[in-house]
Amino acid sequence: MKGLRKKGKLLIIEGIPKSEKLNESLVLSNFLRMTEPERVKARRVTSKTEFLNYLRRKTDLAKFRYVHISAHGDPDNSRFELPSGFVSPEEFPISCFKGKVVTISACSTSRIDFIDPFMGQTGAKHVIAPIYDVAFIDAAVWYINFYYLILHHGFTPRNAFDRTDEILRGKAKGGFQYWT
Repeated sequence: MKGLRKKGKLLIIEGIPKSEKLNESLVLSNFLRMTEPERVKARRVTSKTEFLNYLRRKTDLAKFRYVHISAHGDPDNSRFELPSGFVSPEEFPISCFKGKVVTISACSTSRIDFIDPFMGQTGAKHVIAPIYDVAFIDAAVWYINFYYLILHHGFTPRNAFDRTDEILRGKAKGGFQYWT
């Protein structure tokens, strides 16, 4: 058990409006907190300003090896849609995710015109995101499996991605892609 703790903590940032009732990050955090609540923290953001200001607080982010962002994707313009505003890759604080694994649950964001500038700006070591539109339940199931393998079984991000992709191929739609 002690060796697993070195694998890091997970921060889940929820950027889906409360009015939508179903949110994948709530399901994800509730499931993962059942076994090791001290390793998972969830934070809801209600605006672009709040989101970016939180990411500027490097001491808060330093506690986490994994960051999961749940928002709407705007693939035509290569950006996230938050409850109050849009965020393009260039607007993220420089190096805010330096060396971290970032998972994104926002439709169609796994495109080179989003991911390349996102990784360059934020310093993320690895990024996982859906290629296509992804339903709430598919994203929740996919990321629950992924993070369960990492947090509870000590898988590396790459091995957890491959195993989750293998288990859920044809079952969870969205076409998740691993970037490094």
